[in-house]
Amino acid sequence: MNLWSNVFRHHRWSNQVLIEFLSRLPPAQLELTVPGTYGSSIDTIRHLISSDANYVCIIPDTPDVPQCEQDGPFGGWDELRNVAEAADTALVAYVDGLTADMFFVDVDDGEAFDLTRSMLLAQIIHHATEHRSQIRTTLSTHAITPPEISVWAWRKSEEGQSILASLASRA
Repeated sequence: MNLWSNVFRHHRWSNQVLIEFLSRLPPAQLELTVPGTYGSSIDTIRHLISSDANYVCIIPDTPDVPQCEQDGPFGGWDELRNVAEAADTALVAYVDGLTADMFFVDVDDGEAFDLTRSMLLAQIIHHATEHRSQIRTTLSTHAITPPEISVWAWRKSEEGQSILASLASRA
């Protein structure tokens, strides 16, 4: 385990908590919007999870993960959960094995992008945090209390407590 490991464990947990919360809301609440955000909560979570799965495809030496469409008819919560779990688990496994940064080239729509591994990992976390925050803003603006998904909340979760106990036992 390295310093990226817990960052991506929190990322996975936050996505899971938010998906479970959103899956229990009525459709009308999922379609609410707030100016300055990506869009409705349903559109934003679909974009976030679709992007995570696409990011996994960019990273060299990661497994194939299922993809989901962020546009068009919604494939359902089970599909979104499955794609999120596969993508986020692949990301956790990938960062668990990291030892050094590396350079690679990603080609998107015919354009080549020079990247380092750390740049892409930072982008994944930044992108997801920004969109989860937008979902929380949309919900709270419409008087819907969103779930707590901060690192401090994750620390209190079963997974967070297990990690703390493991590290404390080595101290």
